[in-house]
Amino acid sequence: MGWKRCLSCCGYNRDVQRDEDEIPVEVAQEMDEQFVFIEQFPTDKKMENPTVPFIGELPVPIDVGRVIDVEGEILPHATRFSVDLVCGSTQMSDVAFHLNPRFDQNHVVRNSRLGGRWGHEECSASQRNPFQRGTKFCLIILAAEDGFMVAVNNYHFCSYDYRTLRMRIQTVQIHGDVIVNSLDYHMTNIYPEIRPRMQDPAVIISHTMPLSNSIKDNVVLPVLGNLPMGLLIGQELEIVGRIKLLPHSFFVNIQDAMHMWPHPDIMLHINPRFYTSAECGVIMNSWSKGKWGTEQKFPLLFRPGRPFSIKILCRRDEYSVTVDGVQLGTYRYLSSLHTVNTMYIQGDVFIKEITVN
Repeated sequence: MGWKRCLSCCGYNRDVQRDEDEIPVEVAQEMDEQFVFIEQFPTDKKMENPTVPFIGELPVPIDVGRVIDVEGEILPHATRFSVDLVCGSTQMSDVAFHLNPRFDQNHVVRNSRLGGRWGHEECSASQRNPFQRGTKFCLIILAAEDGFMVAVNNYHFCSYDYRTLRMRIQTVQIHGDVIVNSLDYHMTNIYPEIRPRMQDPAVIISHTMPLSNSIKDNVVLPVLGNLPMGLLIGQELEIVGRIKLLPHSFFVNIQDAMHMWPHPDIMLHINPRFYTSAECGVIMNSWSKGKWGTEQKFPLLFRPGRPFSIKILCRRDEYSVTVDGVQLGTYRYLSSLHTVNTMYIQGDVFIKEITVN
C-alpha cells in the first residue's frame, strides 16, 4: 500500500467488541476522507500518463546516483506547477525538495519545508527559466553526494544542497498546471542524461570547426564545447566575448568529460572574480582525484562591459594564458593531455567565438 501509513485504529482488536474501543463516527469519517491509496513507481518500466495531482511512492530509498525522470507538457496558460520530494504522503509531511516553476514571476523557486516552516527560497540558476508555457520538457533530478542536481531538456539548470537526510524521502508529488507523460526512477552512471530527441548541449570545436560554424544565433550559456582532437602541445584555444555590465564572476574549464556528475577531472580552471581585489581577481586551479588543488592568484585583466580575448596555449608542461595580448600567467597541468576533450564556460559573460589554432 505504500510507506506504512499508520492510523490509530491499526491495533484495534476486532474480536473483542467493547464500547470503549469503538471509534466515534465523526473520527472515522475524518480518517476516511484523509486516507488515500498511493501509487507506487514501477521498478522495471516507466509510469505512463499519471493524473495530476500525483502522489507516487518510491519503491526504494533515494541513494547517490538515483534519478527521478519526469517528461511532460506545460499547459498553455499555466501559472505554476511543482515537483516535490516529500518525507511522507500527507499535506503536513516535510518537503525535502520543492521545485516550483512560476510563470507569473518567470523564475524557478527551490525550497524545503521542515517542521511546518518553509526555508530560504533559492531562485538563481545557471540559465533563465527553461520551462515555457505550452511546451514539452524533460526534467531530471539527480541525488548526488551533497545535494540534488537538476537538468532540464539536456542542460544542467541548478544544484540544491540537502537540507535534510535524503533517506527520509518517501514520495514524489506533482501539482499544478502540467501534464505528465511519463515518470521514471532509476540509477544512472552520468548526469545529465542526454535525450537524443532534444537539442544536444555540446557543440564541436576544432581547428576546422569554430563555434560560429555550429551556432548562428546568440550563444546561450553554459557553453559545453566538444574538443574531438583534444588540446595538444602547440595548440591554442581562443575565446572571444564580452563581460556583462554588472558581473560577479565567470569561469573556463578544460576538462576530461562532458558530464557534470561524477565530477570530471579539470586540467585547468580559470575563474575571474569581480567581487574581490583586482590584484588577485583571477584564480587558476585544477580538480583531480576528487578535490581541488592549490589556488594560484593573478591580477584581474577583465573590465565590466568590455570585450575580451582569452588565449590558452598548451605547452609541454603547462598552460600559458593571455588576456587581450597581455600575459596573465601559467599553470602546470598534473594530468595527461590526452584525456582532455571538453571545454566548459559559465558565468557573467557573452561569448562570440571560440577557435582552436
